[in-house]
Amino acid sequence: MKSTYINGRCYYQGNGGVVLPAVTTVLKATQPPESLAALCHWRNKVGDAEANRIAANSRRRGNALHQLIKEYLQGYSPKPDNSLIQPYWDSVQSVLNQLSDVQLVEEAVPNYKELYAGKVDLVARYQGVPHLIEWTTAEEAKLRIDKLYDKPLQLAAYCGAINRYYSDRLFNCKINHALIVVALPGEKAEIFEFDRARLIHVWHQWLNRLNFFFSAVAA
Repeated sequence: MKSTYINGRCYYQGNGGVVLPAVTTVLKATQPPESLAALCHWRNKVGDAEANRIAANSRRRGNALHQLIKEYLQGYSPKPDNSLIQPYWDSVQSVLNQLSDVQLVEEAVPNYKELYAGKVDLVARYQGVPHLIEWTTAEEAKLRIDKLYDKPLQLAAYCGAINRYYSDRLFNCKINHALIVVALPGEKAEIFEFDRARLIHVWHQWLNRLNFFFSAVAA
């Protein structure tokens, strides 16, 4: 699937010319007021210049780690090109060592029923069980799931797209388990596990945001 930008927002071009909003586009456009207020408070606290620097560093760090993981899963032996990313690369080794039967790596997946699409980080077996896995980085542990903000909704959206599009063609079953892996400097990655019940709960939250996007934001 090809991505395109419309009015500064990311969409994917699906079959038959249908244009599907990206999961990240939907979530960004439908942030709840309390999230926007918290972001505004943080920017005011640290200043715009520092906020922009932190955000840029976070994006570069995340992109570099994703590229290393992608190359590793494709059978290469990647090495970080600078000392800043090395601790994050070291952090995820314990998770990488427990992966097998890799099915998808950074692949765009459409959902033609609920009408959206997104680029999935990884679908593979983790500890022998089929999982959807999303990678992220942080300077310190999140400790609580609410500190992940919209990441769980993103996870559930991707899981829903995979199960709609692939049905049971990946592992002869649907994906009912997922992980958010938070790479941390100087320690093992923090892992947030989602079973079927938790995924279903978050899935309904995602659908509410998606419906709001179509009814209000995209109108």
